[in-house]
Amino acid sequence: MTENKNRSRVLITGANSGIGYEVCKKYLGSGYEVIALYHSSSNYLDKLVLEYKDRIKIHAINLARSSQLSEFIVNNKEHLAKVGVFIHLAAMRKHIDYNSLTADDLVEHFIANTVSLVTLTQFFSRNMRNNLWGRIVIGSSIGVKFGGSSITYAYSLSKYASEFFPNAHREWSADNVLVNAVRIGVTNTEPVKALGKKINKSRASLIPMKRFAEPVEIANEIYHLGSKDNTFITGQVFTVAGGE
Repeated sequence: MTENKNRSRVLITGANSGIGYEVCKKYLGSGYEVIALYHSSSNYLDKLVLEYKDRIKIHAINLARSSQLSEFIVNNKEHLAKVGVFIHLAAMRKHIDYNSLTADDLVEHFIANTVSLVTLTQFFSRNMRNNLWGRIVIGSSIGVKFGGSSITYAYSLSKYASEFFPNAHREWSADNVLVNAVRIGVTNTEPVKALGKKINKSRASLIPMKRFAEPVEIANEIYHLGSKDNTFITGQVFTVAGGE
């Protein structure tokens, strides 16, 4: 397999979310092979499998169970070794009041959102450096800026930790492996829509642009950082949140 072929295989976690689906579409539309990880439901991804056939492989993995991820890597090591782009959008986000938060709640969020990131980054970065090309994009949250809401502290804390790049990324850049994170603002996904028009109107009023992002807008920014279009940006955290 050539270097160019290595560049055209991408693994995406959280792929069945509204944003994850648009990211998958963006890469598939640009000729990439996609490995898509999802937690339980694959309703969005099933549509892409019908359209793109064998160019997309989907896998159900509970990232809060480290053993499942380790088993997936071992069983697919040869296929994963050719991944040139890694997009981490996994986002366990349980609503738990801060005063009721337990150590188990925190650990579960960290394993799903942060430990999985470290595990996959360790694996992919080695192969990317050997291939002298790689792009890693980490999905974070605008909630990091505000300490999370009263019921999403565990989620926001785990996302904050995911922005803490290993210092080794500086060395990786010499091998053309670039790592960046995106703080994703409130986005017009199905879970957000389900909150209702009254709540969403109030929340949108806090955003300078007075609206939520559309999933495709976030996907476009992620794709830019995680493709050959990005040639010189690494080690940065970008906020895509309409001015928040």
